Amino acid sequence: MRLLFLIICTVLVGFTPAMAEPDMEHDASQPIHVTSQRLEANDAKGFFIFTGEVQAQQGDVTMYAHKMTIYYSDGEQRQVDRVVAEKDVRIVQLNRVATGQNAVFWQKDGRVELTGDPRVVQGENVVEGEKIIVYLNESRSIVEGGKQGRVKAVFVPGESTE
Repeated sequence: MRLLFLIICTVLVGFTPAMAEPDMEHDASQPIHVTSQRLEANDAKGFFIFTGEVQAQQGDVTMYAHKMTIYYSDGEQRQVDRVVAEKDVRIVQLNRVATGQNAVFWQKDGRVELTGDPRVVQGENVVEGEKIIVYLNESRSIVEGGKQGRVKAVFVPGESTE
């Protein structure tokens, strides 16, 4: 579950230096509270599926989606392999909001991808593209314009990040 928290924090904090708040720290040891209308757990196949108004919250970070699937690796010590959030994904932290139709996090390479009209808004600052990719272990991100258009960004000089 700590992995879900890392996904949420990275998506909200890591897109661009202008949108990041360097002194913001999060306690990954806090519990994650997940609510949904339904939970399907399949230990034999290594996944949990939360459906129906899914909300996952840890501290001041909350992630919403219609469906979230958490996949675990094989072996005695099951580790999270990836987390897939689907349909109307929204991640909220303080004055930051990241949205898209889908979000996928791969633990092994520390990569998060937002697709389906992804957008990150902080105050008046906005970044949009066809795909937003965040590399957690490298402190970098990529916003791709894709075939449908170009990357769009609005950065307001002097805009407070608090």
